[in-house]
Amino acid sequence: MNVYIVIGIIGLISSFVAALADVPLVNPKEKYNQIPGKHPVKWWQDVTDKRFKLSFWLSFLGQPGTYLVMWMLAVLIEKNSTGLGMALKVNTFIGCYTGLLCHVVFCMKPLLYRKLYKKLDDKEIEEAFGALDKVSQIPLIIGFVTLWLGTTIIVVSAIISGALVVPTICLLLNPVPSTIILLILKKCNVRIIGALGVGFMMFSVLLIIAGLYI
Repeated sequence: MNVYIVIGIIGLISSFVAALADVPLVNPKEKYNQIPGKHPVKWWQDVTDKRFKLSFWLSFLGQPGTYLVMWMLAVLIEKNSTGLGMALKVNTFIGCYTGLLCHVVFCMKPLLYRKLYKKLDDKEIEEAFGALDKVSQIPLIIGFVTLWLGTTIIVVSAIISGALVVPTICLLLNPVPSTIILLILKKCNVRIIGALGVGFMMFSVLLIIAGLYI
C-alpha cells in the first residue's frame, strides 16, 4: 500500500464528514433538503445554535483531507504533465481557503438570525445579511469555480490526455455525475448529504485507483 492509497482512504473518510456538514443546514421537517441562500428562513427559530456549530466543525474537520487528496492527484498528474499538475495545485490552494469561508457564511447567517429575529424584523435582518453578502460574494464565486468546475475540468483533462493513468471509466469519478445522481434521489424525496462532499469522495476513490496503477 503506497502513500496515494493511504491518502485516498483518509480523503474518503474526510469527504464523507464534509458531506455530512450540509445536513444540519437543512430544515429537518422538509422532504426536500435545500440549503438556505441569501434570505432568512423561519425554521431557524425552532432549532438550537448547536445545529449550525456542528455543521461548521464537521466542515472544518472534513475539508483538509479533501484538499490533500487533490494535492496528491496533482503530484501524480505533474509526473506526466507539469502544466496540468501545477494548475491543479494552484486550484487546490485557492479552494483551501475559499471552501471553508463559504461554509462559515452558511453557518453564520442562521446563527445571526437566531440572535436578531426577536429584536429586528426580517427586512432589517436581510439588510444585515446583504452587508455580509457584499464581503463574501466574490469568495463564494471563487469557491464554486475552483471546487466544482476547476477540479473537475483539470482532472478530466488529465485522464483524457493520459497524464493521470487510470481506466477511462474513472472519468465519472468527479462532482458532476455524483451531483446528478444526488439530484435524482432528491426528486424521489430521499434526503441527501452534501453534493460537493460526495464529489470529493469520488476524487478520493480516483486517487486510490491511481495509486494501484503506480
